[in-house]
Amino acid sequence: MSDLAVIVEGQTEKTFVETLLAAHLGSRGITTWARLPGQVAPQGGVRAWPSVRAVITRTLRERRGRVCTTMFDFCGMPHDWPGRAEAVPMPSNRRGEHVEQAMLDNLAAHAGEAFQKELFIPYVQVHEFEALLFSDVDKMAEVLAQVSPEDRGRLAARFKDILDEAGPPEAINDGWETCPSRRISGIVPRYKKPTFGPLVGGRIGLDVLRVQCPHFGQWLTRLESLGGGAEAWSSLAPRQP
Repeated sequence: MSDLAVIVEGQTEKTFVETLLAAHLGSRGITTWARLPGQVAPQGGVRAWPSVRAVITRTLRERRGRVCTTMFDFCGMPHDWPGRAEAVPMPSNRRGEHVEQAMLDNLAAHAGEAFQKELFIPYVQVHEFEALLFSDVDKMAEVLAQVSPEDRGRLAARFKDILDEAGPPEAINDGWETCPSRRISGIVPRYKKPTFGPLVGGRIGLDVLRVQCPHFGQWLTRLESLGGGAEAWSSLAPRQP
C-alpha cells in the first residue's frame, strides 16, 4: 500500500480526508491519513509557515517512501508563507498554484540535497473548504434543510444566488463577511463547519467536486496517480543522505 499523509488546516479538513478522501484513495491502494500541524487556535486560521514546514519535514522523514500533501486555504495564510504576499494581486485562479510552487521550492531549499520533490504535493485552496460545497447547491440544501427552518427549495435558491454572483465555486471571494462559510452560516445559523462541511461534501461526491472545482480536481488526480502499485511506489522512495 502507498502511504499518503495530508497536513491539514483544521478539523473540517481532517474529517474530510479521513472519511471521503481516504475511502476513495484506499480503493486505489493508497493509505491516506491526516495530521494537524499542532494545536489549532479556537478562532481558526493557518499556523506560521516555519511551524507547518517543520511538520511536513518530520512527516516525510518518519517513513521511507511516504508522500506528503497539504490542504490549506490561501485566504487564511499568514504572509510569512512562501509566495503568499506576491500572490495577492494575482487573479484568484492563479494564487493557489503560485503559493504551491513557492512552498515546494522553499521546502526543497530548507531540506537540502537529500530532498525529493516528487514526495511533496502541495495543495492550496484559494478560499476555505466551504467553497467546495457550492459544487452542488441542491445537495447542500438537502443536508442543511435538516437544521434550517427554511425548506430545501428555498435554501437551494439562496445558495444558487451566491454562486450566480461569484461564478464557479472556487471563485467565491474571501472577504470577511463574504467568505464561503459565513455565506452559509448567514443563511443557516446552525451550520457547524466540522460536522456539516464533510457531510455535505460526502453527499455531493468527489466526482462532482473535481469537475466543478478544477484546481481541487487537479490535486485529486495527482493523488490518484500514486496508486501505481508497489513497484512504482518504490521508485519514489527518498534517497539515503
